[in-house]
Amino acid sequence: MWGFFVGVAICLTVLVGAEQRSIGAFLDGRKLVEFCEERDNKCTGYLMGFADTMALTENMLNAFGNILGPDAKRPLMLVCFPAGSSFEPTQLRRVWMKWAKGHPELLHKPASGLVLVAFEDEWPCQ
Repeated sequence: MWGFFVGVAICLTVLVGAEQRSIGAFLDGRKLVEFCEERDNKCTGYLMGFADTMALTENMLNAFGNILGPDAKRPLMLVCFPAGSSFEPTQLRRVWMKWAKGHPELLHKPASGLVLVAFEDEWPCQ
């Protein structure tokens, strides 16, 4: 149930757009697209940092579950990146750009929320 509420909150934030945020975004979707079109390290660095943060969150949630025991409920993970050495950082850029080109009307929103939606579309958790 917790995962449902987290998912709804994220969707509302991204799709409806909370213009008054308590934490400002570093960049919006348009700026991230610009970085990725320039093919410089800013794009890959941002996306790799996002993916690393998602992995850290997953590890923290797993640790939290281990502390509370096997019956503890934990939030649903929204993105499940491919495991193994076949996963390349260039995939992050490809997935983001494909999603961004399909949703240009949303690119004025914070990049972090948009990247989450793009990655969740590509790598949903089962």
